[in-house]
Amino acid sequence: MRQQYKNYFQFAKPPKALLKARLDNIAIVPASMLPFTKTIQQVLNNLPKGAVFLCHAEENTRQRKLLERVEETFRQQGHVVRSMSMEQVYKNTSNF
Repeated sequence: MRQQYKNYFQFAKPPKALLKARLDNIAIVPASMLPFTKTIQQVLNNLPKGAVFLCHAEENTRQRKLLERVEETFRQQGHVVRSMSMEQVYKNTSNF
């Protein structure tokens, strides 16, 4: 005989602060840029709400091609997309 299992997973209620949180922007960056979160945050603060920021290494063409497809998908869903290389982020941060 086959024993039937009920859904025994019980999840705790999330904190109130998390329930009220709203995600503003999406950022997809290489792991090598994670120590520079302040620089990335400056760029993100100047994007409209709901925008997507994509950053890629200039020399990595495979990564760039993949992010171009991701960019196209987000644009089809109605998001504003900003794509920059890591070098452009460093050069243009003072211009924002």
